[in-house]
Amino acid sequence: MPGRRTFLKSLGFSTAAVVPFRDGGIEHILAAARAVSGMPPEEVAADEDFWREIQTAFTVDRTLINLNNGGVSPSPRVVQDAMRRYLEISNSAPAYSMWQILEPQIESVRSRLSKAFGCDPEEMAMTK
Repeated sequence: MPGRRTFLKSLGFSTAAVVPFRDGGIEHILAAARAVSGMPPEEVAADEDFWREIQTAFTVDRTLINLNNGGVSPSPRVVQDAMRRYLEISNSAPAYSMWQILEPQIESVRSRLSKAFGCDPEEMAMTK
């Protein structure tokens, strides 16, 4: 299983395959990942600038500590924004957007995601 470093490096490839993000939503995260690329894990773990960028990518309640990210991990802000945009599109003309816009894209999105993450499209599950 790939580690965090491999995952962060893969973000540079996968973002082109997914929905385009507005307002530079993910660029600062990619820049932070490039800045620590090649550093030993111990240095990355201690790099407060890097982790500040990662932290600001999430809209979590900072008064609570979520120790269950494996089961109920929050979505990054950029994902939440994309979901809101697609919900607005879907609600503007539900039948048309679902069957004429979104449904035809499912397999091409699955294919691009599987290439980005190095797996077979049959191993890629897309859920709400």
